[in-house]
Amino acid sequence: MRGGNCDPVCKDERPYFLKRLMISVLALLLLCLPALAGTQNSVATAPASGPQLLFDAKTGEVIYENRAGEPWYPASLTKLMTAYVVFQKLREGKLRLDQQVMVSELAHSQEPSKIGVPAGQTVSVDFALQALLVYSANDMAYVLAEAASGTYQNFAGEMNDAARRLGLGASHFINPNGLFDPRHVTSARDIGVIAAVLINGFPEYNHYFAQPYLQVGKRRLANRNSLIRIMPEADGMKTGFVCNSGFNLVASATRNDRRLVAVILGAKSGGARAAIAKQLLEQGFAKPPSASAEKVGDILDLPQGAIVPADKTTEVCRAKTPVQLADGHDLAGWAISFGTYDDMRKADMALRGRLLSPIGIGTQSSVGVVRLPEKAGYAALMWNISQQESLSLCSAYRLENAYCDVMPPALVDQVALYVKSLQPVPKPVAQGADEDNAIDDVGPDRPQAVKKLAPSKKRRVRRRFN
Repeated sequence: MRGGNCDPVCKDERPYFLKRLMISVLALLLLCLPALAGTQNSVATAPASGPQLLFDAKTGEVIYENRAGEPWYPASLTKLMTAYVVFQKLREGKLRLDQQVMVSELAHSQEPSKIGVPAGQTVSVDFALQALLVYSANDMAYVLAEAASGTYQNFAGEMNDAARRLGLGASHFINPNGLFDPRHVTSARDIGVIAAVLINGFPEYNHYFAQPYLQVGKRRLANRNSLIRIMPEADGMKTGFVCNSGFNLVASATRNDRRLVAVILGAKSGGARAAIAKQLLEQGFAKPPSASAEKVGDILDLPQGAIVPADKTTEVCRAKTPVQLADGHDLAGWAISFGTYDDMRKADMALRGRLLSPIGIGTQSSVGVVRLPEKAGYAALMWNISQQESLSLCSAYRLENAYCDVMPPALVDQVALYVKSLQPVPKPVAQGADEDNAIDDVGPDRPQAVKKLAPSKKRRVRRRFN
């Protein structure tokens, strides 16, 4: 693998220019003939979902793959990269497992799943890692990021530096917990490489991924990965879910000293992702190893921006609108518009496409789709940027023949006032949950962030989870 250092998993002896020559062909096949992907694999095709990958963790041998280089929203699979950066800090002595680290207000404010430790209190790095990898705690991801790098933005920069070192061509990280951002993307191939590096490079920390529960006081919060409870050989690793991504899972299992890893993206439910992973792992163990097989690192990632990742919201979060419109609370500063559209989905697609381009992928500003006054439609906007940045970005987009218009603060303020004046919309579904349809395969424990109901007000509470 070009730029990496994780042989044999990432071994790639083919000339790099041949890989680049094939990228456009693969992109065309992916767009026009998706049903053909994966049909030549010797492992039977698993139930329908998004991209899939099955490989040997030690040798990197690919046993099965289907669209593994396609961009996808990682959701909480992001926390594998968060763990990688933290493990590196521990190895370098820049963090200690027994070190007490502060919970900031920003960390405390993260959406569930979270532990709910109040701002100003401290937790150990060890506890934060358990919460991150067992319970998928979004607040602890920020606690670790801020302890490791000062700010989550600095930490995201280190995540992207690590991605470049490992040759993760489809990956870009905006935050440490995976809550949705259109610029926050990866691929099954890239997630597979991260999983292999964690397994082989940090064996002293593998126990976190297989830990059955997190002890919080007298309460036990079950591991999000239900596969470790239904498959005896399963020993990790991580779940992920936001409405945009569907249900994701990295699952590992060991049989006769052979450890296989399955990556499942875009399943329709928590139960479905576990069933797909179990099927792939069982079939993989039944297939003898092959020294001549393709390696994980040989799989071609599509170039960033070649296609926009699929959005699973309408399939897995039917109670949520397909596009969450900006509410205007932070709409301020200079902005740029990527055009106005008569349909919110068209505006959202334009926005996501612009943000995945080489120009937009590294931006950190606020983005969203905004309803315009006088039935003028919907605008795809980026805001809270400086005048210089707005001019620079629009100049770059125009050079690529993409529409871009600079909006001064006075105009942005007018739009913000209009958006705020609209009738209140239903409370948005939290990232990673659907109040009506989200499936929680974790068990009966409730996170601390969910208040206990009085006996007279008993009702079913669906947790927000990731």
